[in-house]
Amino acid sequence: MNEELLEILKKIAPGTPLREAVDSISERGKGGLIVIAEEDVVKPVIQSGFRLNTEFTPQRLSELAKMDRALVVDPGLKKIIYANAFLIPDPTIPSEETGTRHLAAEQVAKQLGVPVIAISAALARVTIYYGQLKYTLHDISAIISRVNQALRILEQYRGTFDDLLNELTMLEFEGRVFPFHVANVIQLIVQMLEIEDEVRRWFVELGTERELLELLLEWMLLNVNETFALLVRDFQVNAQPSQEVISAIRALPTEELLSTEKVMEILGYESGEETLDTAIPSRGFRVLREIPRLPLSVIEELVQEFGSLKKLLQAEEEELMRVKGIAEVRARAIKSGLERLKRRLGIA
Repeated sequence: MNEELLEILKKIAPGTPLREAVDSISERGKGGLIVIAEEDVVKPVIQSGFRLNTEFTPQRLSELAKMDRALVVDPGLKKIIYANAFLIPDPTIPSEETGTRHLAAEQVAKQLGVPVIAISAALARVTIYYGQLKYTLHDISAIISRVNQALRILEQYRGTFDDLLNELTMLEFEGRVFPFHVANVIQLIVQMLEIEDEVRRWFVELGTERELLELLLEWMLLNVNETFALLVRDFQVNAQPSQEVISAIRALPTEELLSTEKVMEILGYESGEETLDTAIPSRGFRVLREIPRLPLSVIEELVQEFGSLKKLLQAEEEELMRVKGIAEVRARAIKSGLERLKRRLGIA
């Protein structure tokens, strides 16, 4: 599903004026053909019809569909340009459609490169043609069922994600982080973000029906993207911008994503068993982010000054106060915040 198709689906999603008109046409058991294009673009394929150039409203479009032939509306969905338009696309354009309406829809879409919506009277089905693309709208209840299934999987992933982060934090304090600990979290995050991408594509087709489901999705993904960015900054050893590293990891094929060695290579580590068996230090970005009211700008100054979480844990308040943006109160808050984290994790 490409971006252009997603934009078209937004225009016909539940709660939009166009969807209201399409549903009205379908509910009456009528078929319909709607071309979304500028007048000068569509004119070459129109043999006859009524040029209206009137204001677009769902009720008006639905009523005009009773004349059976095609309707033409502008891309901004402000005007109904033609009604009862007889379309004559290039008959040599290939199509596997057998019905007259769907054949015309596909050929016009391919010839003009514009969206064409075909509403089937017999099957009560809505199909969108756009260039070489063909997409049939799904039943809303079926989409909601799929989204709920994806959210249940995401809920399980979220529980695992929280457990892995707690384990990683404890290992960072103890200096016992190995590459597979980092890779496991990153691999899970990427899988969670892939589910998010899929669900958000379904949200486009759900329109206003997605509101509660969207809240659930956002709750399950709370802080996931930030954690990904902080993890990369904590453990990468190359100078590549963290967002480029994240993009490279997300672009990995599934079999390579599941390889600890491949993930660590993108973070800048050399391949080989020796690297995988060597503990790696954390810079402390993510752990410091757990301290309330500690700005990221101050965290960056701390990491630049001390270089690793281990050295930061060994620092006294006076040493912290030498860092830009840290006075006595904040230095004390950092030390106490780190101690609270250790107690929460059961670290002596």
